[in-house]
Amino acid sequence: MNDLTQGAAIRGALSTLSGPGEPYEVDADLAQLLCLTSDGVLHVATGYGADPYVLAYAERVRRKGMKIIERRFGTPEDIQRLYGRRVIKKEQTPASNRSQAQLGQSRHEQVKALLRRATDAGASDIHFKASPNGHHVRFRVHGDLETVETYAGKDGQDVMSAIFETMCETKDNSYRPDQRQDARLKTEFVTECGLFGARVATRPSLNGPGMTMRMLYDGGKQLSLEDIGYLPSQIAAFKRLVQRTDGMVFLTGTTGSGKSTSIQTLLNMLIEAMANAICLRTVEDPVEYRIAGADQSALGTGEAWHEAITNLMRLDPDVLLIGEVRDRASLLAALQSALTGHMTWTTLHVQSAMASFQRMEDLGADKNLLFDPALIKALVNQSLVRELCPQCKTPYLEGRDRLLEDQRQRIERFCIPEHVYLHGEGCSHCKGRGVIGRSAVAEIVQPDLAFMRVMRNEGKAEAQAFWVREQGGITKTAHLVQRINEGRVDPLDGERDASCPLDEEETLGVRSHA
Repeated sequence: MNDLTQGAAIRGALSTLSGPGEPYEVDADLAQLLCLTSDGVLHVATGYGADPYVLAYAERVRRKGMKIIERRFGTPEDIQRLYGRRVIKKEQTPASNRSQAQLGQSRHEQVKALLRRATDAGASDIHFKASPNGHHVRFRVHGDLETVETYAGKDGQDVMSAIFETMCETKDNSYRPDQRQDARLKTEFVTECGLFGARVATRPSLNGPGMTMRMLYDGGKQLSLEDIGYLPSQIAAFKRLVQRTDGMVFLTGTTGSGKSTSIQTLLNMLIEAMANAICLRTVEDPVEYRIAGADQSALGTGEAWHEAITNLMRLDPDVLLIGEVRDRASLLAALQSALTGHMTWTTLHVQSAMASFQRMEDLGADKNLLFDPALIKALVNQSLVRELCPQCKTPYLEGRDRLLEDQRQRIERFCIPEHVYLHGEGCSHCKGRGVIGRSAVAEIVQPDLAFMRVMRNEGKAEAQAFWVREQGGITKTAHLVQRINEGRVDPLDGERDASCPLDEEETLGVRSHA
């Protein structure tokens, strides 16, 4: 129960003063933004504290002789719960004639202020989530969503419309709230807010239109593989891979797993290792990060992936980066580029390195190519896990009683309890989040002929067991356990973030050691 709705718990003694027919009645527009209750509290939708209409109402109440003793903030839904069923809603926006007046800003200024807040927080995405009474603006920070703003009525839709129609680069800038649309923020806006770019995607939902902006950062500092979170043995494997001039490397993971950041680091390493004496060409959708020394290009309007790959091969490349393999045509074109002697790097959306084979087979890859170790040089899979704040993390042995029995059993069986820490309550150092960032946990499979034979003849489970037992493979679960035993990752956070139960290797009948 939040501050705003606490009073509702004693509704028998509490009544509203701003509803229909009440002493300080407001119209249906303003009723979506505020509610005055008999205890002298003015409840206001978050983000509207400085709204001129809200301020004018507070002054009107004061002049009529009532003292407002406190202001409490909450969501538009909280406001409506205070009124119950007594507010008559109208088909108009609470900001119908005041879009420029709200918070004294234009829509552009509102959005730019929001972008600056997001970049200051290190957010990876901004969500405009539709609700029954408006929109909630949420930042994804370190993998979690945090509500930072609310819009009542159609204010949120007006902001999304302004973003799409006047701030985006798109073939058709007509915002259609009942359709899905994709765009990219104009350079002038993203650079002003300290970004390299921002992707925009919209989609209608049950409660109304929604929007997500993916924030693309380029602060000029190149992350090392160690910064990203890779282990020394994995870094050594990458250093060998960037020296190659043939074959294919797949960097895989789910959405938001940091694939693009790792690709940027690896290809910068490749160019440096080759003394900048190679031609590295890319096709991406869109270009997300700058790779110094590469000829980067975006997928053209109406251009299919396989068409772009075929075109790149005519431009005398030594190394290709294909932003993503999405379908049969793009996979076959990528395999063909590697077969013709071009070192090829690409990404694939799968949950584990071993699942890459099934995914490529589903897309129609010929098994003679799929299980050829001379062609497939590496399959990398990574996830990002939250790193604990060193100032407020809690020793496991002090906090174990708050965990479920099965959780305690897994931690005490597969980790070193004396070394384990749990998510703290938050402090000034971590801005109340309990975490300070994210790092990768990963697995790197470098197939040889023996491995490919097991994969082809016996399947994924046996191939994974062979890789761990016979070839010393380090699974994502083993990597995660090492980070937990270093006190850097809460085991429950890690299981959730990486989708790796601590007992997964035992279930599969293998144990690896990072």
